[in-house]
Amino acid sequence: MKKIFQYILMAVAVVATASCSNDIDETLQPAGNGAIQFVVSDFPAFGESGLTRAIGTQDEGKTAWENGDQIIVTLTSQKYGEQAAALTYDGSSWSTEASLSYLENETPTVSVIYAPCYEITEEGVMQLRSGMQLGMTECLSGNYEMGDGIMTITFEDAIRDYSRLRIAAMPEATLTVSTEGFTPAGATSEATEAYPLTADNKGNAYLYGTFAEGATVSVKQGDITLKDYTFSAEKNPNGTEYNKSYALDARPVIDGTLGGKTEATEEELAAMVELLKSYIENGLTTIIVTGSQPALLLKEGYLIPVVSLAFEQLTYAYQDEKIDSYWGAVDLIYQDVTEIVEYEFYVCDVLKSITLPKVTTVGDRGFWACYYLETLTFGSVVTAINDNSGEVFYDLGYQIGGCHLVLNKDQGNVEGLAPDLANNTWAGYTWKSITLK
Repeated sequence: MKKIFQYILMAVAVVATASCSNDIDETLQPAGNGAIQFVVSDFPAFGESGLTRAIGTQDEGKTAWENGDQIIVTLTSQKYGEQAAALTYDGSSWSTEASLSYLENETPTVSVIYAPCYEITEEGVMQLRSGMQLGMTECLSGNYEMGDGIMTITFEDAIRDYSRLRIAAMPEATLTVSTEGFTPAGATSEATEAYPLTADNKGNAYLYGTFAEGATVSVKQGDITLKDYTFSAEKNPNGTEYNKSYALDARPVIDGTLGGKTEATEEELAAMVELLKSYIENGLTTIIVTGSQPALLLKEGYLIPVVSLAFEQLTYAYQDEKIDSYWGAVDLIYQDVTEIVEYEFYVCDVLKSITLPKVTTVGDRGFWACYYLETLTFGSVVTAINDNSGEVFYDLGYQIGGCHLVLNKDQGNVEGLAPDLANNTWAGYTWKSITLK
């Protein structure tokens, strides 16, 4: 259903006091003062499917006008020349402080675009905003009709001759995206410069344009390459399609199986420590580990996932050097594992939070002395805790005054493992707080 906004733009059609120039038909008369009515339809959504929103937080794209949106109208009059006005939406109506002048009997040339990368200068000229490049925003042309001093604008039938690439990253991550074979929306030639993008609070960053067959995109955060992708002939014959959204996963994900292995080596542990160090130093402090059966390494008689050992080694390796910026630096998401083994997170001071969407079983001393852990989250109902030593959660958050616990909302139904919310106790331990979600 169309949303219709009507409002008065003062002196948009201005009385012309000067005489007409010789090269203008003198039968044309100045337009009188009047009102311009704008009819603005709903913002047209991209052609999306569930597949394009499968990575991370669901992303339906922009489907409606939002507070602060602008439409740029340029009008060229035979007498008054080229003019531009930015119409701004305040959440309920559109307004502008600019004036557009034309003669009553002429048909001015008008263009209407929604392109957030552009702005109108004080001189009434449309230019790219500081720090913006074509392709960082949409560049969508609207339609219009003129008659009796009334301009009707609509985006209902707007055509996108470009696609959208959604880059799934961590919230508010600062990215550098390099491309080859990419023609930005609103441009006629390929982009040559890298794009500095910042993901929104849901972890989404965007490029608008067309990727040709064989085009490439590389996503980096600091010195870390998060994703390299090629729009191959097999997957994307003839390149990306107009008005279609594509998704690229560029989150900092570590394969806990090391490519499908069940056992790890000391060399692979050392390499993992260096990888984690480089992640932290480049600001990648939220790390996702995948794989339900991670590669294990024997340490002091215990088989422990190599990634968990790497966090432990990272803590030990730099404590003596007093690099306390590493302590409590990492938010860890173990995406697929269902069990925390004995001594898995042993003195992992580098961890700020641990999120375990699928874990139902916890081994003895599984979270022993993570002194800087602020939050421990279990997404599933925990049905077994093997607490032989009485030290599964020993001194969690000791250096920061305790650890917050988040449990599945149905945890209270498990006999022997229901939390005592009144006293913030669970599994024989007192927590800073307990939340059921």
